[in-house]
Amino acid sequence: MNKIIRPAHWSLILLGLVFLFSLTPALRADTVLLSFSYGYLFPADSGYKEVYGNKIMVPEFKLGFRVISDIYIYGMFSTFSRDGLTPELNEPAHSKQQFFGGGLAYFPYLNRHLKAFIGAGVASATYEEEAMGIKVSGNKLGFLVEAGLYLKEKFVLFGLNGSYCTASDTYEDVNFKIGGARASVLVGFIF
Repeated sequence: MNKIIRPAHWSLILLGLVFLFSLTPALRADTVLLSFSYGYLFPADSGYKEVYGNKIMVPEFKLGFRVISDIYIYGMFSTFSRDGLTPELNEPAHSKQQFFGGGLAYFPYLNRHLKAFIGAGVASATYEEEAMGIKVSGNKLGFLVEAGLYLKEKFVLFGLNGSYCTASDTYEDVNFKIGGARASVLVGFIF
């Protein structure tokens, strides 16, 4: 009997790995990273932009654990929904996208108060779109790359983050992209 590992199962696997890595004795200060960021998503798909606009405000949550030296394993979650109008007919349309993913990050100190964040991993992209009485939904695996520059005061982080998270799918022989580039401000805690 073949079983498919669903996105919810991946989250349990990721949390289990994070817990195991958190038990390693190499961990000291700056072990746990918890952050919230909010900023603009610039959709990668031109058809999506035509219906919903060139930029969308999107929140993101991130949780990371240091495994060795400046290397972290992290998970992220991002979600948004948007209303728009179809081209020419001006019919109402609604879209919702969610990203759950994670990977490895390099998170070194540049000086006493400045840290850099460079991460890469995979993301599960879930989408749902409804327009003109047709509802399309799905889930695809994509990739995630990001970089940020954070100011650290005691255990609080403030910073700027840029990322690109995307996946691709097909509907009636038309290829489309989910997600896109993102620029955001971040507040977080590291302890």
